[in-house]
Amino acid sequence: MTPQWDAIIIGSGFSGLAMAEQLRREGSLRFLILERDQRVGGTWRDNRYPGCACDVPSHLYSLSFAPKADWQRRYAGHDEIHNYLETVSLPLRPHLRLGATVSAARYDEQQHCWEVTLQSGEVLTARFVMAGLGPLNRPRLPDIPGLASFSGPCFHSMHWPENFSLAGKRVAVIGTGASAIQIVPAIAPVVSRLLVFQRTAPWVVAKGDRSYSSWAQRCFRLLPGWRRLYRAWRYTAQEMRGLAFLWPALMRPVEIMALRALKRRVRDPELRRKLWPKGTMGCKRIMLSDDYYEALQRPNVALETEGIARITPTGVVTRAGETHTVDAIVLATGFLHTQTPERPLIQGRGGHSLQSTWRTRRAAYLGTAVAGFPNFFLLAGPNSGLGHNSILFMIEAQVHWIMKAIKAMNRSGARTISVSEASYQRVVTEMAQRSRHTVWQSGCQSWYLDEQGCNTTIWPGLSAEFWLRTRRFNPRDFNLEHHDRH
Repeated sequence: MTPQWDAIIIGSGFSGLAMAEQLRREGSLRFLILERDQRVGGTWRDNRYPGCACDVPSHLYSLSFAPKADWQRRYAGHDEIHNYLETVSLPLRPHLRLGATVSAARYDEQQHCWEVTLQSGEVLTARFVMAGLGPLNRPRLPDIPGLASFSGPCFHSMHWPENFSLAGKRVAVIGTGASAIQIVPAIAPVVSRLLVFQRTAPWVVAKGDRSYSSWAQRCFRLLPGWRRLYRAWRYTAQEMRGLAFLWPALMRPVEIMALRALKRRVRDPELRRKLWPKGTMGCKRIMLSDDYYEALQRPNVALETEGIARITPTGVVTRAGETHTVDAIVLATGFLHTQTPERPLIQGRGGHSLQSTWRTRRAAYLGTAVAGFPNFFLLAGPNSGLGHNSILFMIEAQVHWIMKAIKAMNRSGARTISVSEASYQRVVTEMAQRSRHTVWQSGCQSWYLDEQGCNTTIWPGLSAEFWLRTRRFNPRDFNLEHHDRH
């Protein structure tokens, strides 16, 4: 049987679009991008809360094949990033199917191809499947008694109602993670009262954000060599910070500077005590903000560190018994960052799903290939995230490696490729050993860790090393199989 498509790409976020563009440029493969929504954009389509912005420098948060010279700020906001993704997707529109929700993807061992079933019931067949599912698309909802009984607007930051205004309202924000750090300064000036419920004080470092002048933008546009040099400088500066994540002792000077800044920026000793972070910096995500501490010191804002006992129809009751009446609740409680997709249900050889394969440990060869899943490639999979640099750099490295793997298949005449079990287990061991003494496993609980406390999210090295390892395809680590054609 000849599959309908050479490749099907699931998702149209940064990873899906990067993969699709390389396939388009290569030109020999028929491919289709399946997107469940009516617009492209992935994370940047789904998250549109007030203050939503990137914490990676703009010139690093763009794809190398689609440089953007006119970034408005050093750290781009939501609208600019989503518009950028829309622009990147324009030449890919003939290959893009919107509103196509994948409900299952199953490898057919008889036909040696993938069957991708859509929610509509349509079944598509492809030789390859590339999954750019994204790790930040499943909201984590808190298990708080009475949450469903609240009578006012109550929503997760990912589901911010369109054209919804909090002006003049009494608002509770639950959580002090990356979303809350941006939401709180954005809404504090307009709400009548803002309560921020904090469980653990995060490490907060000044972002250093500012607008690019028209002169700087003109230089980026007219002098592409300068733009590339600036991008390389920003990359190198970010990369050097990665050393402190690998050797936690190097993080101590950064902690001292952050605590000094906290003392300088927060005058009230009681508030400063509540905001004093515990644990090693970087063990959880480091928050970048120029205005979070200042927002918490506004007269209409209060930081509440007492745990929440329950939610009532009209407000929040703390464990100390204090009742706070509010008009709206914002759940800035993060995401289920397990990288184990609930949907689509991806089944490889023998009907084994990714869920069952990853039951004991989530892993992938270069964050991309999983044993038992022929002709299947993940993008931004396990141990390919970064705590210090741009995930887009890692995604592009993965795309480069996937293209190398496909070309190696074609040269050998193989019909299927899959990472060997021995190579896969070697990766599992390597990631566990290399993560053991990093900052991510220094004692705190974070979404970087799996249920056993092992780092399955972050690459335990510098991104430059990952780039070097994706420069070539090593056939000894893979099974290249030549099946009889049916």
